[in-house]
Amino acid sequence: MVRLIPLPDPDGPIGSSRIWVNPEHITSAIAIVVQDGVHPMLYVDLKLQGLSLSRYWLATGETGELDAAWVEFLRLLESG
Repeated sequence: MVRLIPLPDPDGPIGSSRIWVNPEHITSAIAIVVQDGVHPMLYVDLKLQGLSLSRYWLATGETGELDAAWVEFLRLLESG
């Protein structure tokens, strides 16, 4: 059975997902913190098998919130 993990939708309601990814197809995941506005934003650059590198938003907030969002993303990758 295929296992998919959600990536949040920054423009949708809280808890909504923009895309679902099969973690078995991820070849690399890189945390990117952008500090252009009032609050830093956490993105993940994902390289999926057969596709180009893409950037997805994970969270906006203070450092502790971004750290927690990254840990949760990694937990989703590992759980199965």
